[in-house]
Amino acid sequence: MERIQKQMEFLNEIDKVKEIFRQSLVDGKREENDAEHSWHMAMVAITLKEYFIEEFNLEKSLKMILIHDLVEIYAGDTPAFGVERPDKQEEEIKAAKKLFSLLPKDQNEDFLDLWLEFEDCQSSEAKFANVCDRYQGFMQNLTSDGHTWKKFNATMERVLDRAEVLKLYVPEIFEKYMLPKFEMYKNRGIIK
Repeated sequence: MERIQKQMEFLNEIDKVKEIFRQSLVDGKREENDAEHSWHMAMVAITLKEYFIEEFNLEKSLKMILIHDLVEIYAGDTPAFGVERPDKQEEEIKAAKKLFSLLPKDQNEDFLDLWLEFEDCQSSEAKFANVCDRYQGFMQNLTSDGHTWKKFNATMERVLDRAEVLKLYVPEIFEKYMLPKFEMYKNRGIIK
């Protein structure tokens, strides 16, 4: 019963991810929450997996996608193009340890390891999960007419830096679809 109780407490606690709002807008009308972001990332993953240039385990990547922003329940959201937070990594590690400690020991270790692997972005699965994260943010900018690019005066250098993982691991999508969109938004003065 203790194992079940811990799992239920964790599941109740992570429901709070629906209350973490991001700078991204849904259809240009309202802020997206972290739960919507993670769901959309998972859909990006299963839809665009064929373009990833390395072999990887999709199930493991999906696990990373589903847990990657849970730490924001305690650490808060940091906008991609917003002000840098020097304490972000430390705060998120502390949040991850606190949140995943609600689980039984084996799941606590598994979830923490997956979250750290996503953050480290070295394994093929983590690279793919990060590709999906960055692509989903790009999509939100397209559907909101560059909302976060405008709001944070994003430069082309910064936008391309954020998209580097896509350039490296899904080059066909980057070259054929994303780069022309970046140029279009730059020509419109939305990306500086």
